[in-house]
Amino acid sequence: MNASTAVDARPRARADLRTFDRLLAAIFMPFGPAAAAVIRFVIPSEPVGESVTADPGAQRLVLVMGIVITFTMVPGAYAALRLLRRRAPRLTAWTAAFLVPGYLAMIAGSGMDLATMASYEAGFSPTEMDRLNEAVWALPTLMVLGGVFVIGHIVGTVLLGITMIATRVTAVIVGVAMAVSQPLHFVALVVFHSRVLDLIAWGTTAVCMGVLAWHVLRTPNDDWDLPASL
Repeated sequence: MNASTAVDARPRARADLRTFDRLLAAIFMPFGPAAAAVIRFVIPSEPVGESVTADPGAQRLVLVMGIVITFTMVPGAYAALRLLRRRAPRLTAWTAAFLVPGYLAMIAGSGMDLATMASYEAGFSPTEMDRLNEAVWALPTLMVLGGVFVIGHIVGTVLLGITMIATRVTAVIVGVAMAVSQPLHFVALVVFHSRVLDLIAWGTTAVCMGVLAWHVLRTPNDDWDLPASL
């Protein structure tokens, strides 16, 4: 075997996609919560049938933002968890146990939004739309998904903020803001019925995820993931 053959026989280095992986993760991270903020600000109020009939464009915007959430919320959460897990593996695991199922269960809300829009397009009266809305939410499957979503995304976001504080990846105030953002959303929705406060709550989550995304971009490749094997 000559020298050139020996050189040719060496395995080729595989492409290192870690920089692209971090860039994509950083892009995903703030978009899901930002889309949720838009939804909470424009979503039709009760009674749903009457509100959608009066302004179907708002419901169509909700559906578009639902697409953004579907493709970005869970990948963004996973990226945040990946950034934190080496610094606080146990706390990150607990965070993931609530946050990921909570975000996955958001499909229940998207399904309800689709059913509402479909009933409007099918020519249902506002009263019929409300009856359909109530019937769908009464389904055991939707009730389970709704419960997982409410508990998972609120407790998970609180734990995410605590993990941010414990790891000092960001300034403490950013972790505090993350921890209080979704309890604030719950208060805005259930207690005050305030769209503006809800927008602020989800907007805070989005900004905090944006700060985490900045740290993902600054993370060295070797701290983010192992290089590709030969």
